[in-house]
Amino acid sequence: MFIAISGLSGSGKNTVIKRLSQMRPNLKVLTHSTCTTRPPRESDGEFQTYVYMTEEDFRKGIEENHFIEHENVHGYYYGTLKSAFEKVIEDSENDYIKDIDVKGAINLKKYLEKKTKMKTIFLDAPDKILEERLRLRGESEERIKTRLSRGELERQYKNNYDLVIENIDLELTLNAINEFLNMQDRN
Repeated sequence: MFIAISGLSGSGKNTVIKRLSQMRPNLKVLTHSTCTTRPPRESDGEFQTYVYMTEEDFRKGIEENHFIEHENVHGYYYGTLKSAFEKVIEDSENDYIKDIDVKGAINLKKYLEKKTKMKTIFLDAPDKILEERLRLRGESEERIKTRLSRGELERQYKNNYDLVIENIDLELTLNAINEFLNMQDRN
């Protein structure tokens, strides 16, 4: 099974992914699965999900059909690599999880529809909490405004998700997601 986690900037996607992968031994973070033109963040090294590219190389990847989906988000290109999902489709022993934006999750669901089971989770939080988390992360005022302004667009996609959670209390969020995934395992 593949699990896509989407949500607003500051909603806790990476924290939830990290903790869930510690709680569930057969849950693996899908590494080197997203190409991006944005500069690396210090926290990116933990999951190793990104392949950093120049804009020129990214555009070449689009032309050569390397991506399941791609989009420009906050001024940078992001694209999900087809090659990364070969192991997800072939590996029946493990589940995989990845942070993916709302439009990407919809495209990925279409791509994986007949290939493997997929579940989607959307994390949200009140804007005030999101802003606090972004400040703690060291984002500039300009980046905070840009990230928060996209929230309205992203929230419009919540109804497309299998599970929507307001992530205010991390432990409650983790318990709800874990129970949801346990139910999926039983079905």
